[in-house]
Amino acid sequence: MKNIKSKSKTYYLSSLYSCISIAILSTISTPLLAQDTQNSAEKDVEKIVVTGSPVFRNRTESVSPQLEYGGLFFEQFEPTSVGDMLKRTPGVSFSSDVGEYDAPQMRGLGEGYTQVLINGKKVPGSSSDRAIFVDRIPAEMVDRIQIIRSPSADQDSQGVGGTINIILKDGASFDGGTVKIGGLSADDGTTKGNASFGYGGNTNDMSWTLSAIFQQRYVNKTKTEQVFAADGDLENGFVPGDLKKDELEEDIRDSEDISLSAGISYDLDDTSVLDLQINYLNTDRSELQTEDMYDVDDDEYEYARDDVFIDEESINLSAIYSKDLANDNNFELSASYSDATDVENITKFERDDPENIWEYDARELEDTKDTEIIFAGFYEHIFENELTFKSGMDLSMKDRDESIIEYNVDSETGIIEDIDLDQTYDVQEDRIDGYFLGKKEIFTDSFLELGLRVEHTARTINAEGIAYDASSTHVNPSLHFSSKLNEDSTFRMSLAQTVKRPNFKQLAPITEHDAPEDGDTKQGNPFLEDEVSMGIDVGYEYTFAGSGIIGFNAFYRDITDVIEEAGVGESEAGGTLYSYNNAGNGSTWGLEMDLSAPLGDDTGFFANLTLLDSKIDDQFTGVERNFRDQPDYIYNFGITHNIPQLDASFGFSYQKQGDSLSVDFNREVELSYDANLEVFIEKRFADGYVLRLSGTNLLDAHKVEKFTKYDGDSTQEVIDNHTRGNVDEFEHEDESSGRMITLTLRKSF
Repeated sequence: MKNIKSKSKTYYLSSLYSCISIAILSTISTPLLAQDTQNSAEKDVEKIVVTGSPVFRNRTESVSPQLEYGGLFFEQFEPTSVGDMLKRTPGVSFSSDVGEYDAPQMRGLGEGYTQVLINGKKVPGSSSDRAIFVDRIPAEMVDRIQIIRSPSADQDSQGVGGTINIILKDGASFDGGTVKIGGLSADDGTTKGNASFGYGGNTNDMSWTLSAIFQQRYVNKTKTEQVFAADGDLENGFVPGDLKKDELEEDIRDSEDISLSAGISYDLDDTSVLDLQINYLNTDRSELQTEDMYDVDDDEYEYARDDVFIDEESINLSAIYSKDLANDNNFELSASYSDATDVENITKFERDDPENIWEYDARELEDTKDTEIIFAGFYEHIFENELTFKSGMDLSMKDRDESIIEYNVDSETGIIEDIDLDQTYDVQEDRIDGYFLGKKEIFTDSFLELGLRVEHTARTINAEGIAYDASSTHVNPSLHFSSKLNEDSTFRMSLAQTVKRPNFKQLAPITEHDAPEDGDTKQGNPFLEDEVSMGIDVGYEYTFAGSGIIGFNAFYRDITDVIEEAGVGESEAGGTLYSYNNAGNGSTWGLEMDLSAPLGDDTGFFANLTLLDSKIDDQFTGVERNFRDQPDYIYNFGITHNIPQLDASFGFSYQKQGDSLSVDFNREVELSYDANLEVFIEKRFADGYVLRLSGTNLLDAHKVEKFTKYDGDSTQEVIDNHTRGNVDEFEHEDESSGRMITLTLRKSF
């Protein structure tokens, strides 16, 4: 592990030097190339962009550290989902299967450390970590994305790694109509289609919007898995020896998304506004996986197939009433209802020879329903000394039901014979959050924001006839300071306490079979404590004359009661029995840099680099290591170029994240991803038509996992072998997905 810990110093230095060089060169060249405009710092970059011009991230006036990216920043690359959009933002990584971007990890921290909000509000989803899979949200729905590095008191404190706030389009976003049709072509010859329509309008006292989106997503993956004996001895170390197992896996993932949304904003009078919005999303998805396995030692073949059909449906209704009162007072009341369901039907097949027909092995049904009702309100007052005071309260009631049923079936007909496993749990989680927030200009263009947020959670988990009750209260202070050093420069510093609550599968005391690997078992722990983090951010931002921006930010998070998956024994199938515990305290820190700037009147450049590190003492070996699945760096850069004479544009985007390490008592897993290259070519026509050809995964990126496994006759013996480095076997997994080409035609009217 010491080698893993220090493996990327060369990458760190070379990447850092490259980024700083680019930033300095761009800083020097930009004032010479950009037009000199007055009061440029006060202009909204997004609003002055026309089609074909370089697009940069927005400058925000918030006291807390936030980045904002408008939809035009992403649109040229024709992202399918919010996940496709986020892979171009600073510090966001993924540990998903290759070709998929479902659960974003800000600052490289894994499941549950990143909070995802829609229009500033929590929404339920099929994921058990209180977040939603962002690859289910069509990019066409999004107006802009905010990256909130450290929360203010009026924002939920859940995001230890940070918060992603997805702002959906409204009437002001459209102010007219757009229509899009297109299709994608995969490496294997498969073609899929997509279409969308949106229209919005404004009258004297009302704005409204309607949109409908249909899209098909497709990923065809191939994975090879090979297990090797460990040759060598304790003195000379262990290396891969003879091949023990060889496996080929084919996995086709096919999705159809239908999204409908409508919103209306109505001026009730000169001082009050009522906003109503409804969003509906349905995803039909199939995952067809075939495994061909060969056991070298036994000279036996095994063939297995899983057919998984998933139906996800979610609906969100919200109403917001806001009113401006006399004497610089205003208040807002809001209510929302969200409902998400996820049904997975799984049929397992097996055979002992490719010439034989498939036989039914088992059937499984997983059913999740998650609903949440939220009431919120705040009151804000500006005093004569320009002190802004805000107080508010959020009430939420969440109800989550999840069931797992496994059936024994007739091998020839697939008819269900009996139930092998039937496990159900439900969660009622109620929260009452109150906050106070004050903001004051303490000297010219320098603001101080102090806040206190109190979050109380009461939770009941019912599983197998037993109720587990728990409650917690966290008092989370925050301090944010920003100062404009001059017209172009801003300094920010933030202190804030954040919380990570255990996800529901970590809490629910039910059994999950064949996870994380075949033969393994997972069981939840209802007695987990919340993780609490105190963090600091220090940042500097510079806006170039005319347009463009560069930012630097350093952060540190001290995290107590870190929750980790832990092997605790042997499963009934002979694998490992896993559970969860509070493994101890840890810390993470890093440096974030981002740049958006013109290289000329028609050329835009963007780049960002995040360097990451962390430490926690491994609960089994006692060795200091990084947080699980946290890469040591994340970077991306790209160029867009406009050709006015041809009414055309082209550009590319390149993304890469570093290796990460996951350690358990019986294994270490090193994860690495190849780089992703995307390009686009755009041609604009009269009357608002835009034809765009884009390609993604053009380098045919691979995901590689290297397993180092340890064994023994008891848990303690396994730990002892791990500590001494006595390896039992090595495993190498290589997963790849083909290139995707997309052609779209847009029309604005």
